[in-house]
This record gives sequence, C-alpha cells and structure tokens, in this order.
Amino acid sequence: MARAHQAQHAFERTPGAAAAPLPRGYRPRHAEATALYRVVADHVETMLQDARDRSAHGFGLPGYVERSFRRFLDCGVLARGFARVRCATCHFEMLVPFSCKARGLCPSCDGRRMADTAAHLVDRVLPTAGYRQWTLSFPRWLRIRLLRDPTLVSALLTVFVRSVFASHRRRARALGLPRADAGAVTAVQRFGSFLNANLHFHTLIPDGVWQEHPDGTVTFHPLPPPSDADVDAIAARVVRRAARLLARRDADLAGDDEPDALAHAQAEAVQTPLALAEPAPEPARARRPLCAFLDGFSLHAATVVADDDRAALERLARYLLRPAISVDRVAVRPDGRVEYRFRRPDPTGRTSWVTDGPTLCRRLASLIPPRRSHQVRYHGVFSSAHRLRDRVVPTPPDDDAAAPVTASMLARRLDWAALLERVFGADVTTCPRCAGPLRVLAFLSDPDVTARILDHLGLWAAVPSIAPARGPPIDDLDLELPFAHC
Repeated sequence: MARAHQAQHAFERTPGAAAAPLPRGYRPRHAEATALYRVVADHVETMLQDARDRSAHGFGLPGYVERSFRRFLDCGVLARGFARVRCATCHFEMLVPFSCKARGLCPSCDGRRMADTAAHLVDRVLPTAGYRQWTLSFPRWLRIRLLRDPTLVSALLTVFVRSVFASHRRRARALGLPRADAGAVTAVQRFGSFLNANLHFHTLIPDGVWQEHPDGTVTFHPLPPPSDADVDAIAARVVRRAARLLARRDADLAGDDEPDALAHAQAEAVQTPLALAEPAPEPARARRPLCAFLDGFSLHAATVVADDDRAALERLARYLLRPAISVDRVAVRPDGRVEYRFRRPDPTGRTSWVTDGPTLCRRLASLIPPRRSHQVRYHGVFSSAHRLRDRVVPTPPDDDAAAPVTASMLARRLDWAALLERVFGADVTTCPRCAGPLRVLAFLSDPDVTARILDHLGLWAAVPSIAPARGPPIDDLDLELPFAHC
C-alpha cells in the first residue's frame, strides 16, 4: 500500500448531512493553506530563473533541487490523487491525499520519515542499553566544503566514530575486556536552529560494549560515563585526524570547476542569518560538563537516555531526524516579506529572520540533501555487515509468534495506518462514527476521475496555480527614465 499524506478530508455520503469528526489528533489541513506553501508557489519560479541567470552554464540549480520543489507543490493536493477510504457500515468516507516524499523540503513528509525511522531504530536496531548522544559541529569555513562534498562527509564521520570507539575500547580494557565492539547510529543534519546551513553529526552510541564469547553468545557490558578529559581527548583526536585528512584532499581542489548556483546559495546559507550583526561579547562562563571546543570544532556528550526508557529514546531519535523547517514558524507579513520565527534567540538577540520569498526559497534549496546521500549512517555492531549484528539487534515485535513470517513483517517501513496511529494515537482503520472497520476502496490519480469526484463532493478540484518568474521590483533597478511624472 502506498504511503499517503497525513492530512485527511472527511465527508458524508448522505447529502446535507454534517461531516463526522475526524479521529483524535487530526485536523484537516490542506497543504496550500500553509504560509510555506504560498511562499514557495509565489516565488520558486523567480528563484529558479535567478539561479539560471547567475550560473555560468545557464542550467541553474541541480535537477534534484528543482524536482523537490515541484513535488512539494503537489504534496497533499487532492487534485493530484488520493486514496478513498470507506466504512461499510455507515458509509463514512475519507479522502487521503498522496505525499511527495521529498527530502529536506517538505515538513510533512520529513515528519513522517522522522517518526518512521525513529520507530524502526527503537524496534529493530537499538538494543536495550543506556545511550549517549554525541554531537560534533564543524567550523564555519569547513561547512561549505561538507555541503559540497558528500565523500568528505563520510570520511569525517568515519574519523569521528572511530575516535569515540577507541575511547570505548580503552575504558573497556580498564575493566578487563580486551576484545570489545561498540555500535553507533548517526543522523547527518544539514541545517541549524536558525535555518542556516550547518552540517553536523548527531550520533547515538550505547554507554557500553559487546563481548563475544567462545560459545558464540554475546554479552553487553556497561561502561562508566566519560569524563571531561575523555571528551577533550576525543575532540583533540578528531581535530588532528581531520587536519591530516583535509591536507591530503586539498591537492585535489586545484581543478575544481567554477562554483554554480547551488554553491552560491550554500555559501549564503552558511553565513546568514548569523552574520548580519556582531553579537555582543559574552562574559566568561564556566565550562559546561562533557563539552569540548577546539579550533572551531565542538563536541557535546551530555545528553543521555536510561536503558529502561525506550519512549525517551524514541523522542531523542525523532529529535535527531527532525525536519529542517517548521510550517508553524513561517508567516507572511502584510508587506509581502516572509518571517521565520526562531525557537530561541540567535547569538545576535533576534527572535526571527525576515526576508523576501525568493531568498527563503534559495535558503531551502541549499538544505536539500543530494541524491543517493544517506542521512542515517550505521557503524560498528549496528552496521549490516558486522558479524555480531544479528545477535545484538532486537527481534522485531510480533504479536503472534506462531504466525508465519510474511513479507510485511520483514518490511523496513511501517504502513501508513500503523505510522499515523503511532504518531497521533489515532486508529485510521476504525470508523470515527460507528467504530466499524475502514477499507481502502481505491487509489485514484487520473485527473478526470479525481476532478469528477471532487466536484461531486464540493471540494476544490483544481491544481493550485504557480506564479511565473518575475523580475526585480522597479525600485531596485538603477534606471534613468526618459520621462517625469506629472
């Protein structure tokens, strides 16, 4: 069954009857009703044309960026297709519009992916243990290279994870465990808290190691928490190895092509909005525990989850996988400018970022991950090729152990109904009016068929219009007009 958009539109088949309420936790919300959708629809063509004009080759942004915007504009639009769900008892029906599944741009689809991946990690990857979040951030001069070079991201992530694993093995040897294995799951985030381009790593690592015995059994041994000296040593090792890695790769940069439109957008996103004003100097503060700062690199290891709190582990996993932008923080001002509100004030003291529509679209384009670039990475015993993985990862939950294993049980993803129930606590397979079972009648995508159904139900059947590319305002042009106004 295809995964569908979480927004739903409910209606009654009986003419004139009031629509039944949606399940608890739902609210009908069409994609084009959000401020973010309106901003993208009004300004994305202008931004794309400006990128073509600025690029040396004339092609503008990469094809995957343009396709992500096109798919986002079709996300949740009933006219593009929907699933028709009906109750056989009371004839209550719901239309579930399809999602775009774009990465890094659509908050709804990224939110679905966040919840789905977090559930997968907790149910099928992360065994019962205490976990610590290790967060590694890079200096600003290095962030633009990481955004442009996926291979460099992988190399630096390997350096980081191996440095933490080396610390784990050293502390394990102090406990009399000469041979031990560790595991890690990393979420590669390409954005910061202020909608700036800030590629950094969030890594979940158990506070312990696994030891394999001669009889083939595996035992988990908890380790004492790291000290400030341990965190400092790991940060120093990462900085040294990163410097050697960058020195070897610098010789390959001499033949690089001229930066394209995406490179200019990423460079702008790295510098702003933080560089618009100089922050006031802060008074000297005491060092935070389990945090290290060295040569622009920062390492944090103070966030922990107890071994018996799986709900907190799933919440932490969702935080690591959260979308780049929140639709609730985007607003269009009366003068047409766009405001993005921050969750907390930035270093300059501002609580929001105000800009124009094309600039916001260009910022979103810089945060879209490239094709075939995995945003979740596995190392150690959690990697698919490790010899201990099958003996370490938890067994997938199965209510009926005697039932035969089917393809759906082995599927990596949750189906859309199970996912919505886990996220919102709403059972979309049960009718909200009579508690009878809901059944999917059909998946409809033919424009003629969907238009007739939507017209019959009195719903909007047209595809939302997209504004064409526009030039800059006349006030921004330095022109000498040959006439004067009377």
